[in-house]
Amino acid sequence: MIRSPGRIPVLVFAKPPRAGQAKTRLAVSLGAEGAANLARAFFEDVWAAVASLPWAEPVLATTDPEAPEWREARVRRAWPQGDGDLGARMTRLLQRSLAAAPAALAIGTDSPGLPAAHFDAARQALESADAVLGPSEDGGFYLLGLRRVPDDLLEGLPWSSEETFERTRNRLVERGLSVHVLPAFFDVDRPEDLEPLRRSLVRGEIRAPATARALGRLAAVPPRVSVVVPALNEEARIESQVRSLVESGSWHEVLVVDGGSGDRTVERARSVERVRVLESGRGRALQMNAGAHAATGDVLLFLHADVELPADAFHQVEEALADPEVVAGAFRTWTVPEGPGSGFAPLLHLADLRSRYSGSPYGDQAIFVRAGVFERLGGFPEQPLMEDLAFSRKLRRAGKIRTVRSSVRVSGRRFLSRPLYYFFLMNLLPLLYALGVPPARLERLYGNPR
Repeated sequence: MIRSPGRIPVLVFAKPPRAGQAKTRLAVSLGAEGAANLARAFFEDVWAAVASLPWAEPVLATTDPEAPEWREARVRRAWPQGDGDLGARMTRLLQRSLAAAPAALAIGTDSPGLPAAHFDAARQALESADAVLGPSEDGGFYLLGLRRVPDDLLEGLPWSSEETFERTRNRLVERGLSVHVLPAFFDVDRPEDLEPLRRSLVRGEIRAPATARALGRLAAVPPRVSVVVPALNEEARIESQVRSLVESGSWHEVLVVDGGSGDRTVERARSVERVRVLESGRGRALQMNAGAHAATGDVLLFLHADVELPADAFHQVEEALADPEVVAGAFRTWTVPEGPGSGFAPLLHLADLRSRYSGSPYGDQAIFVRAGVFERLGGFPEQPLMEDLAFSRKLRRAGKIRTVRSSVRVSGRRFLSRPLYYFFLMNLLPLLYALGVPPARLERLYGNPR
């Protein structure tokens, strides 16, 4: 067992990110300078991830400890790798680390976005195991952790091979070490690895902001946005709604999720080509979660059936998510009357004020979110009311939410049917919910929310 409460060295193996020397296999498609810039971004993200671990002591293991690139990155502790193959260099530096610490980890920079949970799992595993190994999807490994290092432990192993992980694990066992294996993770070595990396970043499955920015500079690839439309008894508007979405040509797919309509909503939606129509139990949260589960895009945009997107909606989504720190966004609202005018119509825009100043968007703001983030947060809470506000609160803890400049057009039909009553409820219900009143009780006050 590790007895010392001290920090554990984490050796980050990296070459200076110079053109012609770093990520040379990627240079085939990116050019030497582009590959070097991406290597620099990989290092920044990995180094930042290690530095953020409260128990870790980051140590750069490099071919050139005096390189100016490391001074620019404010690296405080750098060790020379020395001579020999990768096995000899890893053995030498792990032994040096273990001379003053009960355990040590070694990683490369080919896996930007490696979650903190993987590092924590490695540290925890070394409380009982002699070694911990994180396999890469290409047959190598992204992390090696040890409590002791026999002199010949990594000698003669094949590197950059599909057999690297298995041969290394077998060697550890042969030398009498107990081995704990972490979940597999990707690494980026070849041009064909770039597109999966890009999609993981857009979906929010990993967080590597420097890498996301570097890839964006190399080639801007628009996100694939799935539009999910929950519907219930919307035959009067659903066909025109989804037809305009499909004909815009901007969206990856359009999914209508019907919650048990008693009219021709499903028939009207299916009359539009390239629209997927699903059926689920009733309840907007249940319907939106069903649509999200079936969607194949990188980004999910949830659009109420009585809300219309602006003409530049896709551009606004793309621009907001170009910032890797943004996990989700929403539009401002512009509430409009339907049918004949009403003396209360000017009051509709009082409802639009919250969309400009609130940091927790409501469902009528056409919330969009990276698909990986949505999955990680467990989707919308399946409750009868305030599911949008509850989900927005979870989003705020996950990262930045961007309210874009453009506005969606929201139907004021419910408000105009009973203006004073609904104006009162629009302001009171969120307060009651924040004070802990159960959604089921709020639903009885609000009436049929769908």
